Amino acid sequence: MVMFLNRYVFVLITLLLLAQHTDAWRHDRRPRVFGNRMPKSMLVTTSKKVQEKIVAAHNLFRANVKPSASNMLEMSWHAGAAKKAQRWAEQCQMLTHDNATDRWTEFYGPCGQNIFIATHKVPWFFAIKMWYLEYKNFTYGSSRNDLGVVGHYTQMVWAATHKVGCGYAQCKTSRGKPYFNYICNYCPIGNYIEHLGRPYNKGPSCGECPDHCSAETNLCTNACPFADLWVNCHELNTEWHEWLCKDKSKEGLRRRKHCRATCHCKNKILPRYS
Repeated sequence: MVMFLNRYVFVLITLLLLAQHTDAWRHDRRPRVFGNRMPKSMLVTTSKKVQEKIVAAHNLFRANVKPSASNMLEMSWHAGAAKKAQRWAEQCQMLTHDNATDRWTEFYGPCGQNIFIATHKVPWFFAIKMWYLEYKNFTYGSSRNDLGVVGHYTQMVWAATHKVGCGYAQCKTSRGKPYFNYICNYCPIGNYIEHLGRPYNKGPSCGECPDHCSAETNLCTNACPFADLWVNCHELNTEWHEWLCKDKSKEGLRRRKHCRATCHCKNKILPRYS
């Protein structure tokens, strides 16, 4: 939780993470905020222009991680994830995440989530940058990174996460004071503890996707349109490929549905679960 006085404006900023449960809040944010003059049209995520700005901000930060990433996917907007983020933002449950089942998407399963609140309207870029600034507390490759301290950043730059959808709402505290709720959902979900210190592979930008590199963002475009719903699909495929991916029986089709990424996405950048 952060409290500061910026001339005549008192601002409370709080960051919260979903992908894993945490109580940790940041204590070192000192942004400048200029009152409540921002029109709502610059914040509502039904606006195509606002969607484009949110996506562009994420791609900007993802393309500039240090050390550079060889497998960082380009992000794009996900209407379903945005609808769920908007619905939850309007519930005004301050600093509380909805259930993973409420963030379920058909092809990606549960999505990750970052939450930001402020007592005054701020641009989306500001909220997104606040999440990104946690990189200052992140050490690439370390097993000692604290999810509660760097989790917003790592979810933002999780290499295989390539869909984002966000929602915004004006709320009131129990005492009737207004605050503004910013929520982004990320698909497929990131922040698996085993890989928290390596949310992406270190190397030259687009090093793992030389034939699928966006000239505009310098990010990979070979994303898989699915995510595995079982965490051991890769291991199952290694040992029993025919049983997992080729069996046309009713049970075989069910298994394949839960491991669609492993079975159907070749030469794509896939999430890592273990």
